[in-house]
Amino acid sequence: MTPGTWLTVLAFFVFVAPGLLYDLASVTKRTRRHETVFTEISRITLMSTLCSAGAAAVVTVIGMIVAARWEKYPFPDPASMIRGGSGYVNAHLAAVSWAAALCLGVSLGISYGAFRLVYRTDKAAISDISAWRSVLRDDLPDPGVAYALVKMKSGTVWGGRVAKYTPDPEMANRELVLSPPLSVRDAAASQMAKVPDKWMRVILPGPEIVSMVVTYGDPPP
Repeated sequence: MTPGTWLTVLAFFVFVAPGLLYDLASVTKRTRRHETVFTEISRITLMSTLCSAGAAAVVTVIGMIVAARWEKYPFPDPASMIRGGSGYVNAHLAAVSWAAALCLGVSLGISYGAFRLVYRTDKAAISDISAWRSVLRDDLPDPGVAYALVKMKSGTVWGGRVAKYTPDPEMANRELVLSPPLSVRDAAASQMAKVPDKWMRVILPGPEIVSMVVTYGDPPP
C-alpha cells in the first residue's frame, strides 16, 4: 500500500463516511432542498470531521485506559504513522487495522446517534417518491392497468391507458405517455371524442399537466 493509497482510505473514513451515513439517514426525515454540490460536500465533510474528532477522542481514552492497566499502548502513534508512511503501516499492520476499524465504528456510531438525537421527535418518515409513481405504479393492482383523464393547461383533456411515464420527482422532467383507447376534448367542447385507431401514442409533457384522474382496469386482451 503506497502512502497516497492509505491516506486516501484514511481521508474517506475521516471526511466522508460518517457524514454520508448521517446524510442518507436524514433523507427520510427532511424535505429535499435544491443546493449546490459545494454545499452538499461541505455539509458531509463537516459532519464527518466532527464525528471523526469525537471518535478519535474516544479511541484515545480507550488507549489510555488500556495502557494504564497493561502498560502498553494498543494503537499506532499518529505522528509516527504520518512520518513513516507505508513503511510504518506495513510494520504495524495489525495495530493500524484495529485502530482504523475501531475509529470507523465509533465515528459511524456517533453519526447515527446524532441522527437519532436530532430527529428524535420526528416519528413519520418523509418519502421522496412522486404522487405519479404512487398512483400509477405502487397502487396499481396486479394484474391491472391504469387509465387516466389528463387536463392540460390549454384546457384540453386527454384520455387513455397509461403506457409509460417518467417518475422523476421534478415536474419539469416528467412525461406521460397514453395509449389506446385514446380520447380527447378541447377547451371549447363538452364531450370526449375518440381518437382514430391509427394513432397509437400521445406524449404529454409534465409541466403542461394541470390534473389527472386515474382509474384501474383489466389489461387489454
